[in-house]
Amino acid sequence: MSKQSKRGIKGQDASEGNSFLSTTPITGSANANATSEATPSVSMTEALLKSISAAVAEEGKRILLSVNESFGKLEAKVDNMMKRIDDVAVTTAALATRQAEAETRISHLEDGIAPIKKHLDSLLIANKELRDKVIELECRQRRKNIRILNLKESTEGNDPTVFFEAFIPKLLQLPVTTIPIDRAHRGFGIPEDGRPRAVVLKLQRSRDVAMVMSAVKRQGNPQHEGRTLRLVPDTPPEVRAARRAFNTVCAELIKRDIRFRMAYPAILSFKANGGQKSFKDPNKAEAFLSSLT
Repeated sequence: MSKQSKRGIKGQDASEGNSFLSTTPITGSANANATSEATPSVSMTEALLKSISAAVAEEGKRILLSVNESFGKLEAKVDNMMKRIDDVAVTTAALATRQAEAETRISHLEDGIAPIKKHLDSLLIANKELRDKVIELECRQRRKNIRILNLKESTEGNDPTVFFEAFIPKLLQLPVTTIPIDRAHRGFGIPEDGRPRAVVLKLQRSRDVAMVMSAVKRQGNPQHEGRTLRLVPDTPPEVRAARRAFNTVCAELIKRDIRFRMAYPAILSFKANGGQKSFKDPNKAEAFLSSLT
């Protein structure tokens, strides 16, 4: 290559180098402009982040304070509840102790009552037996007694024994003129509602009692001074009450034209369904009559 050509190439390279150098200041100016434009954006971001961080921190403090207050109230309520639970536990323990004591006492009482109840049952049985014997003895003592009902007061005068010795045979038209009587008296108390008190006669002989009661059964209730008198055996009040309990049954038997008798002390007997029936309980007798067609 000729020297001239080499110079031409070097000149070209130099011109290209100069052109490159001439462009370098332009690129630096562009970077500076870009940096100046990015700096305000970064500052705004940092400010926003700081603002958010401060707001979050403030909200966190507020929430933490609220949570602490809630926990404080909850702890107070829990403490109060625990105190009440402790009180209930103490009361329950006291009640359990008292219940155990009560159960122990009740157990002791039951153990003590068992023999007492057994003894009481035996006493009740013995009392009933003795009561029945007393009533029976009283009935035996009254076997010779006759009660006269609906006889006007003061009819017997001052000496009722002498009066009734002659009055009874005449009233019933007996084959004797007098009947020996040990004593005669009116029932105790004051007459009520104008009804005369009953007269109680104690005859000396059982055969005279049988004769009087047979005459009453044969003739019916006698009349005296316009009054219908009733002569009945003198029985204890307990026996009379037991017999009165059969009044409804007896009325039904009379309505059905069924003959009956009352045995001592209060046993109702009559014939029905081809057999003899006896009842000590008026309810059972009434139920039996209801079952009859």
